[in-house]
Amino acid sequence: MGHGVKITRGILLACVALVVHAGAASAACGDARVQASEAPQSAIEQAFSEALAHDYYADSAEQAVHWRSLLDQAREQGQVGVRWLVRGQTRLANTLEYSDQADAAQIEAQKALDLIAENGLQDTALEAHALIVMVTILTDNKQLDLAATMAARALMLSERLYGPQSALASLAHNAAGTLAYARGRYIEADREFGKAARLAEACQAPDNPAVVNQLASHAGTLFMIGQIEDALDEARRAANWAAEHLPEDSPLQTLALGNLGAVLITTGRYAEAEKALQRVVDLEATYQGESWYYRSISMSNYATVLSKLGRVEEAEALWLSAVELRRKATIGRDPTSASFPMRYAADAAQERGDLVLALERRGEAVRMMDEAVADDDSERARTHLEQAVTLLLAGQPEAALAEAEPAIAVLRGQYGKDDSRFMAAEIAYARILAANGRAAEGFALARSDAERLQSRLLDAATSRGDLVRFGPAFATSFATMTELALMTGHEDEAFRYLQLANMSDVVVVTNEVAARAAAADPHTSAQIRDFQDRLHRRQALDRENSFALSAGDSARAAELASEIAANDAQIARLERQLERLDPRLRQFGRPSPVPLEVYRRSLGAGEVLIAPMLLPDAVLAVVVSREGLFWKRSDVPRHRVRAWIRAVRESVDPDSVQAIRGTPAPFAYAAARELYRVLLPDALVSTFASAPDFVYFARGELAGLPLGLLIADDAGLAAAETDPTQVAWLIRDHSVRVAPSLKSVENRTSARRRPARFLGVGAPLFAPTAGPVDLSDLAWLPGATGELEDLARVFGNARSTVLIGVEASETALRALPLRDYSVLTFATHGLAGGERVGLIEPALVLAPSPPADYAAAEQAASGALHDGLLTASEIMQLRLDADWVILSACNTAGGATAGAPIFSGLASAFIQAGARSLLVSHWPVRDDIAERIVVAAVREREQAAQSPARALQAAQRALVEGRWGREAAEPRLWAAMVLVEP
Repeated sequence: MGHGVKITRGILLACVALVVHAGAASAACGDARVQASEAPQSAIEQAFSEALAHDYYADSAEQAVHWRSLLDQAREQGQVGVRWLVRGQTRLANTLEYSDQADAAQIEAQKALDLIAENGLQDTALEAHALIVMVTILTDNKQLDLAATMAARALMLSERLYGPQSALASLAHNAAGTLAYARGRYIEADREFGKAARLAEACQAPDNPAVVNQLASHAGTLFMIGQIEDALDEARRAANWAAEHLPEDSPLQTLALGNLGAVLITTGRYAEAEKALQRVVDLEATYQGESWYYRSISMSNYATVLSKLGRVEEAEALWLSAVELRRKATIGRDPTSASFPMRYAADAAQERGDLVLALERRGEAVRMMDEAVADDDSERARTHLEQAVTLLLAGQPEAALAEAEPAIAVLRGQYGKDDSRFMAAEIAYARILAANGRAAEGFALARSDAERLQSRLLDAATSRGDLVRFGPAFATSFATMTELALMTGHEDEAFRYLQLANMSDVVVVTNEVAARAAAADPHTSAQIRDFQDRLHRRQALDRENSFALSAGDSARAAELASEIAANDAQIARLERQLERLDPRLRQFGRPSPVPLEVYRRSLGAGEVLIAPMLLPDAVLAVVVSREGLFWKRSDVPRHRVRAWIRAVRESVDPDSVQAIRGTPAPFAYAAARELYRVLLPDALVSTFASAPDFVYFARGELAGLPLGLLIADDAGLAAAETDPTQVAWLIRDHSVRVAPSLKSVENRTSARRRPARFLGVGAPLFAPTAGPVDLSDLAWLPGATGELEDLARVFGNARSTVLIGVEASETALRALPLRDYSVLTFATHGLAGGERVGLIEPALVLAPSPPADYAAAEQAASGALHDGLLTASEIMQLRLDADWVILSACNTAGGATAGAPIFSGLASAFIQAGARSLLVSHWPVRDDIAERIVVAAVREREQAAQSPARALQAAQRALVEGRWGREAAEPRLWAAMVLVEP
């Protein structure tokens, strides 16, 4: 289970909440030619008129009760014209449908159609409105053929009466889109919703909620066909329109803003999503207190983004609150979604190691699903499989197998073999087989799934939205396959799966940044857009094909298969063109695993690969040397290892809770020692003890752990808090370079090919509030100037260029022959993507360009060159040939956005720009210490001709051994900086 399923449902709420009243029309639309309905002639007709003017989105269930009362009065008192009765009957059906009483709604809608037929009102707007309402009701009730007949007539009537440019036609297109979506025809649905949105905007009054609803519906279908950025634009437009034209208490405010938040989650923009969804939760609590169904969805989505941001405890509490809200709801729409918050809460308990509570919650989720849907429902089967996995973790392999077997049988019947959800499910089932003594059978079963999953991960046709949604499943599945392959003696495949597990989340970010960078080049932008459009179409065709196969429509499936083949041919053609224009798109966006034998040969003398992996119930320690691959499984659960990592990080990070309170915690020596034991276990000591150089390859929390501060033995621990110079830090005996991905020797080299030249950029004079991003809270960096000047002295003035203060601008940087510099240092502030309003990707802060350069900058890149921010995609456009890039700024090892994988931000951008090695930091470091480490490392590199990794090791050992004073030996000071080298 991934957040994507629930998020998708959140996005598409708009697609089932369709408007069925036309409202006022602009003069440009056909509706304006038609006179308004007759004035009310009696008190009861006046009551009808007033009720029809009410926004039916608000309090629809209460409105349904009111309309029943009005219609009962009309039948008792008379004095109500038949046209008024038809309108009232239609609105009653509409409010019942919107409050999810579809069966009752269909009865009332049929009464409206009967009144129309009995009174000769066919071929009128009254019939068109009633048909539109009935189409949405029949679609909800799965009567799709009848709905199709009525949808065609509704559209024909609307266009004949008012013309194709009319509010009524907008509603008819919306109904047709709803039907197409229910049939799995997502491209057709998007076309209909797109027309509906354009017509609503043109033909409805701006304050009519229909406009927002149609825009939000269109955003949902754009998402489903893979046009994620377009979906985001449309969702923003819907939210902005609602904010400008609708009152704060309108349900369409929260619908549009909630859908925007859901799309933002799917695009990985968690910081922005968190703000949007928090406001949704607050607005719904204030104005829609009893909208239990919608509040539960918003609450669950908000919890999901908090979990992505690492606020898991808050998320767990909110998921449980969402469960309680859903229990109060009378709406029965989408019964499978009711279980999602409970399943997420079970995930949270499982991740922290509380398996008793996790099983309790799994059992409750299973009961909810068993009561709500049929035995062959795929989501019900997934819920049972999740329970089986938790049973396995709880030490009950036989019970896990008994739970999993019927579930996997259902999924095999419901999903196509290329469905990512099925592949992940079957790999999880294979792990259960292995735990029951059937490892070889499990590996053989899952092998083909893993091959297809690899193709999906590395396929250019896999959209960013799918990568974000299924990324966690990819990583988990490949981690499982790594263990299964090792258990069954398939080392070559295990090494490949290990790489795939580590790269699965990075592919998402790097692919996007590479495309953004390439698209900035006017020579490639048109081809990029064409290529992306083809990828989007591929996603839509894939989804339609899966739907057709599930529905047994073999003719449609064959037709779609032909379309997919033709589209794939175009993708391949465009991809070849793009690779010639900009090879980075393939090299960076679609990395390939390195074969084990090739990688072993690429290792240098005295170099070993350290590649630990966290499984839910164990740690896999993997060491690769020239002699072979060696591994050890330690039965230490993931939650315990994560607790050790968290303890270490909190004890060194000045932004931790303890430090903020003014009482920094002492270093977590015990945790650092335990981490060494499980990541470098005694059983493997002989494979790495004599190796002076480590290559560290890991993902997730492990990637954010500087390996050098692990503790190799107990010597010196007793007095460590008063004298850390005696501690057996790993960095004393081994240099460490971090590999964000593995490359063979043919693709990796740090050999010096020319005399070194140095470029230093930093200490910029920036305008705190003049640019597009507010930088007013950033402090001046007094030590940066001295650091750059000291580095320049290492190389000599003749071989050095330094840009400081107002000269440290992007325009000045780009004017230099960057490929001539072998060492570059940026001493400035680093910002994470999404950290500030208006900043969607990570950036280095530079000085704004002088006014004289503005005109050229505007022509070159729409003003981007003078905004004072060097973003990741702009960094990728640089052409470097650098042995070493040093980012002497805070948190430069971080991800592209909050919650993104380590090294996926500035570090990966510089690697793609041409840096062979990078020095980055995991947390903020004191200016004076950073200067000492950087200058000493560079001097060691230049004067002693050491590798960057050994040069950094020498600089850190000088602090560790107390040569710069005992205080500098504190790990929070020397351990932040790491050497990254793919």
